[in-house]
Amino acid sequence: MNATNLVPAPMIYLTLGISIIGLIGNLTIVFVTVWNKRLQSRCNVLIGLLALFDAIVCIYLIHLRVLMILDMYMITSTKCFLFSSYGLFALNMQSSLGLVIGLDRLYNVTFPTRYSQLSNSVYTSFILMCVIFSFVITFSGYSYSSDTEIVSVCLPPTAYTDKSRVIWIGSNFIISILVILVYGGAHIRCRILKANHVHEQTVETVNRLLKSLTVVIAIYVCTWFLTISSLVVSQVITFSPLATAEINRQLGWLVIINASLNFFVYFWRASEYRKAFLRLYGLSRLFRTESTSMEAASRVLKSSHVRI
Repeated sequence: MNATNLVPAPMIYLTLGISIIGLIGNLTIVFVTVWNKRLQSRCNVLIGLLALFDAIVCIYLIHLRVLMILDMYMITSTKCFLFSSYGLFALNMQSSLGLVIGLDRLYNVTFPTRYSQLSNSVYTSFILMCVIFSFVITFSGYSYSSDTEIVSVCLPPTAYTDKSRVIWIGSNFIISILVILVYGGAHIRCRILKANHVHEQTVETVNRLLKSLTVVIAIYVCTWFLTISSLVVSQVITFSPLATAEINRQLGWLVIINASLNFFVYFWRASEYRKAFLRLYGLSRLFRTESTSMEAASRVLKSSHVRI
């Protein structure tokens, strides 16, 4: 079957390009986390791990686009699952790590003193729980895959079939709700501390990173949460096969955006990450020169205003 009959070529190549950009961006976050000691706090390490699994998701999304370019459609659900297993595992890790990062921020602003005394073994336990959860949810799909059922286009939603699809959608929907509640609680708590002028230095430190995570969670709600919510609706309401296939294709945009934008968010919102990115790519001098020029121009304008 011709590729243009299932997924339009412009859509394939555009999503492929975004996925490649996302892969480079996420690998950049991983590199600066390893390279820069100032970005090796517990929360930063969690962000680095999240970027690592986002990078794997991007590789998986690139892999699926290559299959489309090679016109590999109409494959068995077993083959689709085997092609997708590593990417599905990374998607589940991405989802669960997002919750762990949210819990880290909430605990930080709720118990600032206790947070500094928190053992690293707690984080190790949480990460192991994420791995176990992701492994169980991912490979439950193999039990329900079939060598006789045909998948027209291999995508994350179509890699799961039967009960495994329900388990995957349901578990990720619950995690998505928890992520939103946890981040919401962290923001409320941070505002309370700022209003009461309690632990001002701690609140300011947390607030800087929280600003970045605010944008990340906004993207999360508009992409991953919307994706999972749409899949929940598709499980409850029966659509025609053509409508279901179109929904799955369009949701691919949201999955790609969710996995690809973190680099740009941290570059925009977090000065420590921005400096580390610029140093990594040897652009720090260029931006420092531009910044100095802007400051000088600002001083000239201010002095002119005074003379007037």
